[in-house]
Amino acid sequence: MAVKNAKNILSLKHRKGRDAEGKFMIEGVRLVEEALDSDAPVDQLVFDREAVRQDEGLQKMLEKGMARGILIQQTDRRALKHMGEYENPEGVLGVVRMQEWKREDVLKSGAPLLLFDELRDPNNLGLVQRTAEAAGAGGIFLSKGSVELYNPKVVRASRGSIFRMPTFRNEDLAALLQDLKDSDVRVLCADLTGTPYREVSDAGQPTLLMGNETFGVSSQLRELAYVSVTIPIAAGVNSLNVAVAAGVLLFHFR
Repeated sequence: MAVKNAKNILSLKHRKGRDAEGKFMIEGVRLVEEALDSDAPVDQLVFDREAVRQDEGLQKMLEKGMARGILIQQTDRRALKHMGEYENPEGVLGVVRMQEWKREDVLKSGAPLLLFDELRDPNNLGLVQRTAEAAGAGGIFLSKGSVELYNPKVVRASRGSIFRMPTFRNEDLAALLQDLKDSDVRVLCADLTGTPYREVSDAGQPTLLMGNETFGVSSQLRELAYVSVTIPIAAGVNSLNVAVAAGVLLFHFR
């Protein structure tokens, strides 16, 4: 049986296709389960028909998708492998529409915020989304020049948080920082030469400005922050992974 929209699904392997379609691909049992449980805007699910016959979990997933009115199709393992990127497909892949979050609601939520200046590593972004969700953050703001939000590595590393954590792309961080400053939000800038984070008090709504993995936060943006903070680390270690640093600061200041 031919898969409907097969060419469109194949195009989602590339950023140009994702941007043109306004959709991205998810693969594997865990991500599809997370998407369905999160009420993410899933457009289509494609199953390996033989795997469905043998796997009760895939059968229940198929039924759940049908109950939500999602387009469900079945094909053979070879076709599923061709459409996706997994060397050993887990029997299902899906197509999800890119979500539009309400920016003003996030900014006014009072929940912790994360601002990133040219975050480049896709695995770091996925881990940041997981960490931010675990810490109860309200949203993530990515500057222009950051990694693509729907890069497959980001999607996989997020372990489903990409469906729930409001994340905004191509932000003008200078303008956003000025708006936050005008609203009396005290932005803390993570910096190697800042004040040890445990010595900073009265941070208010925890709002963190984090930098590029190699170069940190630009001097222009650093000047717009309320204070620079650092995480003291052992001698001989140059820096912490940006996702780990974000987790330390988020859980402390929240």
